[in-house]
Amino acid sequence: MKKRIVMLIVFSILMINTVHAGIYFSDLEEAYNLGDRINLEVTVDPFLEEHLLEVNLVCDEEEVIDFNNYPDENGIVNIKFPLNYFTIQEAGGECYFTADYGDEKDIKSKKFEISKRLDVKLDTEAFFANPGEEILVSGEATRINSAGVNGSVEIKIPLLSLKNDHGSEEINSSEEVEETNSSENETSEEDESEEVPEIDNGVFHGKVKNGRFSVSSRLDDDIPAGDYRIDVVVYETSGDRRTSEGVAMANLEIFQVLNEVDIALSKQNIDPGEELNFKPLLMDQTGLQINDEVSVIIRDENSNRVFEQISNSKDTFIYKIPANMSSGYYEIEVSSEGVSAVKKFYINSKQIASFDIMNKSLVVTNIGNIPYKKDIQIELNGKPYVKKLNLNLGESREFKLTGANEEYNIRISDGEKEVSEEGIFLTGYSAGVKTVSENSLNLKTPMIWIFIILILIAVILFLSRNIFKKKSFAYPFKGKFSFKKKTNTIKHDEQGKVIREADVKKIGFAKKTEMPTEAQHTHVLKGERSRASIIALKIKNKIEKSSKKSLEKAMEPVYEKKGAVYEQGDYIYIIFSPLGTKSFKNDSEAAKVAEKIKMMLDAHNTKSEEKIDYGIAVGRGDIINKIEHGKLRFTALGDFLTGIKKLASNSEKQVLVSKDIYESGMSEVRAEKKGEFYELKKVINSDKNKKFIENFLKRMEKDEKK
Repeated sequence: MKKRIVMLIVFSILMINTVHAGIYFSDLEEAYNLGDRINLEVTVDPFLEEHLLEVNLVCDEEEVIDFNNYPDENGIVNIKFPLNYFTIQEAGGECYFTADYGDEKDIKSKKFEISKRLDVKLDTEAFFANPGEEILVSGEATRINSAGVNGSVEIKIPLLSLKNDHGSEEINSSEEVEETNSSENETSEEDESEEVPEIDNGVFHGKVKNGRFSVSSRLDDDIPAGDYRIDVVVYETSGDRRTSEGVAMANLEIFQVLNEVDIALSKQNIDPGEELNFKPLLMDQTGLQINDEVSVIIRDENSNRVFEQISNSKDTFIYKIPANMSSGYYEIEVSSEGVSAVKKFYINSKQIASFDIMNKSLVVTNIGNIPYKKDIQIELNGKPYVKKLNLNLGESREFKLTGANEEYNIRISDGEKEVSEEGIFLTGYSAGVKTVSENSLNLKTPMIWIFIILILIAVILFLSRNIFKKKSFAYPFKGKFSFKKKTNTIKHDEQGKVIREADVKKIGFAKKTEMPTEAQHTHVLKGERSRASIIALKIKNKIEKSSKKSLEKAMEPVYEKKGAVYEQGDYIYIIFSPLGTKSFKNDSEAAKVAEKIKMMLDAHNTKSEEKIDYGIAVGRGDIINKIEHGKLRFTALGDFLTGIKKLASNSEKQVLVSKDIYESGMSEVRAEKKGEFYELKKVINSDKNKKFIENFLKRMEKDEKK
């Protein structure tokens, strides 16, 4: 019996030592941010007076901190645990509590998350602005448990700092940026980067209250144009440390804005006749150039516009200063989008003259901007003749060139400019240069009387013939003049008395040639200044009778369009002046007539064995002209006639047109660019031209039968 009692006592003692106590954790949140407080209640049952309750916080399977507490009489332990740098330092991630009490070991709570991450959402993710404008960045920030954040917001524009640091160097802003708030390691890297000093540019700060923030930021006036990234960082702090933070990003596009206009000039002082090169410069907010449309105006001292054009700022303007442009200060104004700049340049005073050899005469014209007071040297086959000149603006002086009935090489120079012509046939007794005014009439000279008598005979012959035919093939033969003979008519008055009246003899142009068909290049002091379109036709070979007839007929389109003609050596010049055509649109008409002449000469060369070798050029220039004695008398201003003459000489049975003729009539003319000039390919209304040529060929056949 005693043995049995002892066994029961031993069994009871063993049962008491192996009693298991229950450990119970209160409910926990699914996630906590640093800065939060964990309130944990742990209950043990039964209460063991001789045991402490040991609780450990484990994050990512590593112990972070432990708690040893003695339960109260109800077996309860309250743990209030702040999550901050001082308690858990850098710990975070997936966490749980473990508890040991009595024989109960490693009892685990449910798992929860501890993180530094804040969720940030922006109201707008794309911004567009001009320099100097304000942008409003707003949004909301919440903790991972959806509670509103109370903290600070920092707005950065990283590329702006880089551009300012590297001199507006272009940086590709399309790099993908991964979010760094998903792991503690990435967060640690951000903390380390904060220690590196940054340029305090493009950084703005604000407050977050109850999960909302709104920050207005003014951009710099010189912020470079381009695409930027905006980083919005929301954070909470404890002391001087950030406990939690979140990042959101947006795009920002800064437009390029015209800020300044400037002008780059090749010269500040320039001589008349030279080219002025200048380039407009449009600069944005950072001084970088912009390619855009610009308006350019050049004014003289009286604010009169002498040049204006609209073009692109990437182009360099080339303005040729007219030789006769007045000396003084001029200004260039360049404007775009309401921003403008003005620069001045000075045109110097300069003596400039043109030398034109025509009809065995030399005409010197002052085309400069001051009186021409120079000595010129004229050489005839190397023999020099020096003439002193004093010419006012636009004034001309003519010199008669004589020779011993042979060809001469002529050279004219004033020390700066030189002109030469070869193979000019001069007549007379000996070589010489005489001023036309010096060779005035002297009635005591028998030669003068002989000349006057010959003139009178020529006038009588002219008046006595029905049709005056010119020897030149450049002028029309038929219908040049019409006459009405003097007749006596008998009329009666009211009383029946006879009244005799004499009709006055009338000489006038026929209807076809009401305007003068002949031109004369001479010195015109008083006349009208006109912009004339001119055709130069060079005959390069000796032509026979049949070819002359075709050439005469080729002039018919000239007279139909009221052109005037004059000859000089192998050249035939056709002048279309507003004074004769009564029109200012002569450029396209000149091109059309030139094409007709070419077609007629080509038709002749196709049918006839006697070929005509020719070259045709079309150009334009200013002339002083007047109609006098049935002729268009004119003086060419400048040396444009020489340019047209050279163009015709270079033409090989082509029609070559100058740049200004082509640009003036490009709507009616099709041409191919050949360096600084164009080759005429087609004129609109070519059907009419073909019909004209068909009629011309029929007339040729009739003439051949005769």
